[in-house]
Amino acid sequence: MVDEGTRKGSILIIDDEESILGILEGYLSGRNYEVITAGSGERALEVSEKREFDVALVDLKLPDTSGLDLICRFNNSRPDMKCIVMTAYASLESTIEALRMNVFDYIIKPFDLVKIGEVVDAAYNHSILKKENDSIIERLEVANKKLERNRDDLSRKILDTNKELADANESLKKHVTRLKMLYQMGRDISSNENWSDALDRFLMALCRYLEADGAGLLMFSNDGKMLKTRTSYQVEEALIEETIDGILRAQMTDELITEIFAFDDTEKARLRSCLDMRSKWEQTIIPLLYKGRWLGFLIIVKEYSDRRIYLHDYHFINTIQTILAEEVANADNISRLRNLKDFNETILENIGSGVLKTDKSGKIIFTNKRAREILKREVKGDLHFDDIFRNPFGREGLFGYLISNEASDCSLEGALSIRDQMDMPIRLTSTRIRTDDYEGDTLVAIFEDLTEQKAMEEELRRADRLRSLGELSAGVAHEIRNPLTGIATTAEILKEKLEGEAGKLKYLSVILSEINRLDDIIKNLLGFARPAIPSPSEVSIRCLVEEATGLVMEKAYESKVKLSLNCEIDDDLCLLDRDQIKQVVLNVALNGIQACNDGGELNIFIRKSNNPAFIQVEFADSGEGISKDISDKLYNPFFTTRSNGTGLGLSISRKIIEGHGGRIYHRCEENNGTRFFIEIPKRTVACKTEETAAKVS
Repeated sequence: MVDEGTRKGSILIIDDEESILGILEGYLSGRNYEVITAGSGERALEVSEKREFDVALVDLKLPDTSGLDLICRFNNSRPDMKCIVMTAYASLESTIEALRMNVFDYIIKPFDLVKIGEVVDAAYNHSILKKENDSIIERLEVANKKLERNRDDLSRKILDTNKELADANESLKKHVTRLKMLYQMGRDISSNENWSDALDRFLMALCRYLEADGAGLLMFSNDGKMLKTRTSYQVEEALIEETIDGILRAQMTDELITEIFAFDDTEKARLRSCLDMRSKWEQTIIPLLYKGRWLGFLIIVKEYSDRRIYLHDYHFINTIQTILAEEVANADNISRLRNLKDFNETILENIGSGVLKTDKSGKIIFTNKRAREILKREVKGDLHFDDIFRNPFGREGLFGYLISNEASDCSLEGALSIRDQMDMPIRLTSTRIRTDDYEGDTLVAIFEDLTEQKAMEEELRRADRLRSLGELSAGVAHEIRNPLTGIATTAEILKEKLEGEAGKLKYLSVILSEINRLDDIIKNLLGFARPAIPSPSEVSIRCLVEEATGLVMEKAYESKVKLSLNCEIDDDLCLLDRDQIKQVVLNVALNGIQACNDGGELNIFIRKSNNPAFIQVEFADSGEGISKDISDKLYNPFFTTRSNGTGLGLSISRKIIEGHGGRIYHRCEENNGTRFFIEIPKRTVACKTEETAAKVS
C-alpha cells in the first residue's frame, strides 16, 4: 500500500493491450503515483472529464480513435496535463505531428520501464512547476494591483507616522533616561551584598521619576506563607498593613492576579486591574513574579484620577515590574548561593578526612582544616604534593604518576611525611580534574590517617601470636604434667622409705621443691590457655561480631575468602563477657576461613534462636566439610585435624560459651561446608566462681 501522504501525483494510461496497462500500472504505482488506466479513447475521455490528471501516457493506435486525435482533445479540455506518446510504429510524420501538438515526450515500444519512470517523473515535475509558476504570476498580479491601490494611502500614512514618531521620540528619550537610571538601580540591588541600602535608593529614585508620594516593597517568606515589609519610603505603616491584609485575603480566596492592580475604593477587599479602573485610586500595587514564583509586591502611592492618566505611566511601570522582579530574584538567589557556599565550606572544613587541591604543577593551593591539622602547618603555595606524599610504586614523584595515570580516579595506601615526625600511614584517594586548557590537569586528594587501623592490624597479629603461644603452652603443659606427676609420686614414696636418713632426704626435698615449682609453672601455662572467669556487661552482639570479623578481614583477604555479616534482629543486647565471646568468634571465624582452603565464602548470620531468650550466631563456610568419623571429636581437648594445631580452640570456646549459660554446636555435610552455631542468653550469664571454673576446666 502506498501512503496517501507520500503520493506524488495522478497518471492516466491509455492503451488497448491489458498486459501493458498492468505492467505500467504496477510499476508507476510503486513509484508513488496514483494510476488510472483506460483501454480506449472513449473511456479515457470519460475518465478525464470527471477528474484532473498530471500526466497521460497515450498509445498512438487505439481501437476507437487515433492517439494524436485524443491528445488534441486533451489539449483543449485539459491544457495543464502533460501527454507522453507510446507507439511501436514510429514514423517521421507522426513524430512531427506529436511535436506540433506540444507532446512532452515520445516513447518507442518495446520500452524500458526505467526510462518510462524517468520520463514520467520529468513530465510530472514540469507540470507541478508550471502550476506553481502560474500561481505565482497570478498572485503577483493581484499583489501588484493591491500595491498600486495602497501606494497613495501609504504615502499619506507615512506623513502621519513621521509626525507621530517625532512626538514618540521625544517621549521615548525621557523614558530611556529614566529606565537607564532605574536599571542601574536594579543591578545595584542584585550585586550589592547589603542590598537594603540599594532598595532604599531604588524607591527614592522611583518616587522622584514618577512624582509619587511614596513607595514600598513587600516580600514573601521563603515558604510563601508570610508577607512582610522589606523596605518603604514615605509610606505610612497603617497603609502598608491595610494593603497586606487585602492582598492576603485575595490570596486566600484565589483572587490574586498577576497584572498591576489597585483596590476598588468602594470595597477594600476587592482588587481590579488598573487598566480596568474607572474611578480614581491612590495606591498602585505591582506583583513581582519570577518563573512562576511569587516574590512580593511593589507599592506606589500616587493619585490617578482615571485610567487615561494612568496610561502615561503604564509602560514605564510595566518595565519596572519586569526589571525589579528579576533583580530581586537574582539578589535572593545570590544570597542563597552565598549561604550554600558557606554551608559547603563548613562541611569541607569539618569533615574527618584531609582534603587538598593542587595546581597543574603540583603545588598545593588549598587544604581544609583536617589536612592542616595532619600536616601541622599552613599551606601558602610553597608546598609541593611530592613533598608530603611518597610514591609506593617507584622513585618518580607521586603527583606525576597520578596525573599521567589512565584512570582519573585512584585509591592507594601510602605514607605521609611530616617534618620532625615518623611517616604516617595514610589511605589516599585522588581525582584528576581539568577545568580548562589554561588551568591544565590538577589533583583533588582526600587522605585519611591509618595509624589506628594499622595499630589494630598489629593487635590482630599479636592476638594471633598469643593464641598460638597459648596452644603451644597448653600442649607443653599437658605433655609435661603426666611424667611430672609420676616423678613426684615416686619421690614421695622414696621419701617415706628413707625416713631417718637426713643426708639423703635433703636431696629428695630439693627434688620435691623443684617438682612443685615446675608444677606452678605448668599451672601458669594452663591459666594462660584457659578462659578466665566471665566479667559480664551489656554488649551488642552485632557490634561484637563486627569487631571480631574486622580483625580477621586481612586473613580472609589473604585466603581469598569472601566474608559477609547479616544481622536479622533489632534487639541484639546480651549480658556477657565481651573479650571472652570475642575470642570465641575469632576462633570459629578463623576455623571457617581455614576450612575454605584459599577461596570460598564465610557467611555469618545473627538471628533469633528457637528459644526467645537466646540469640543465635551462625558461621557457614563453603569448605570441604567434616567427615562423620571425626565430627564427634571436635570439642575434645588436643584433638585437631591440622598438623600445627593443638586441639584446644573449640574446647576452650565450648567452655566459654557454657560458662555464659549458652551452647555451641555444628552441622555439616561432607564436601558441602560446615555450619557452626553459637547460642547465647540475652539477659543472663552464669558467672562461675573460681572454684567452679577450675572444675569445668
